[in-house]
Amino acid sequence: MNDQKIRLLFTGDFAPLIDSSYINSKHFLGIEEIIDNCDLHITNLECPLTKSENKILKTGPHIKASIENIKLLNYAKVNIACLANNHIFDFGEQGIRETINVCKETGIDCIGIVNRDDGEKQWIIKEIKGRRIGFINYCEHEFSVRDDGLLGACGYDPINAFYDIQFLKTKVDYLIVIYHGGNEYYPLPNPQLKRDFHYIADLGADAVIGHHTHVISGFEIYKAKPLVYSLGNFFFPYPNEPEEWHIGLICELIIDDNINIKFHPIIQCKNNLDVILVNESMKNQITQKIDNLSKILNNNEKLEKAWQEYASYKKLGYLKNITGLGKVGNLLLKLGYPEDKLLKKIKIISLYNLLRCRAHFELMMSSLKLKL
Repeated sequence: MNDQKIRLLFTGDFAPLIDSSYINSKHFLGIEEIIDNCDLHITNLECPLTKSENKILKTGPHIKASIENIKLLNYAKVNIACLANNHIFDFGEQGIRETINVCKETGIDCIGIVNRDDGEKQWIIKEIKGRRIGFINYCEHEFSVRDDGLLGACGYDPINAFYDIQFLKTKVDYLIVIYHGGNEYYPLPNPQLKRDFHYIADLGADAVIGHHTHVISGFEIYKAKPLVYSLGNFFFPYPNEPEEWHIGLICELIIDDNINIKFHPIIQCKNNLDVILVNESMKNQITQKIDNLSKILNNNEKLEKAWQEYASYKKLGYLKNITGLGKVGNLLLKLGYPEDKLLKKIKIISLYNLLRCRAHFELMMSSLKLKL
């Protein structure tokens, strides 16, 4: 590459969940030209690479891959692995430590972990073609985010983000924030996530790149800064998932006098364990989908309307979970018993107040931690 443009590739969730004996150099041949034409490849390593068998106590699946599967990241020519996500702590501190160690041994930098043994921060600064570019990685607060002073994922906090970004902006020419969050399988940001992305940009980030939802989303250009809400999956073989699971985006940030973005739609781990570019017809369909989603998320009224519809769809599942209906209650609901008679409104009002009031919320969270 002779020009002075900087090309950064960002890819979504990378979970190398395959038997090591199946790994070969062909998995990423379909996107080899794109990878070879970039200065850095930054991905989200969605699971630890570890020998640990000690699962943490959590809800949802525990996922991990063999340490040997670092070869998949090497074949994808990954330069920076983002570890701030909801699965990196599935196998405890050993899982994180072994992941960082094997990445370092093969020349891959890791970001998004706080309180590391080696003293490294949750960010990194790389010099490319005479310009200093900072990368910092946050995630939403699930099981991988731990109490202050403990090894774990770097959870997003608006106050910490203020200090992080103010510090880094004095040391770099460009700053990119990678954010792991959103609602799984929902192809739009919730309205608060959009506000968070705007806030991060207003603090000084030059671009914000998102993933976590396992489906692609739209983007916006906010004050000349690209905000990309979800790249979908990059390499994530997992059974019984919907069609959208297999569609992802490679996001190319091109830095010259300003920052431009270009998307490369891919199919991943569908009928085999390869990542390939889509054909022209499918590319047009995906491009149209991105445009449609972007039109919604660029309009606050449309975004709020879509969010309320999604909340209405998910409402009963949340109510059944937090009110502890049990099997009998679920059966009664299926038989047509009135929802309001089973789900006492005063209990829901009380919970709503506990969650929205910061003083009550903090006390409730501390009490739950003590119980756990």
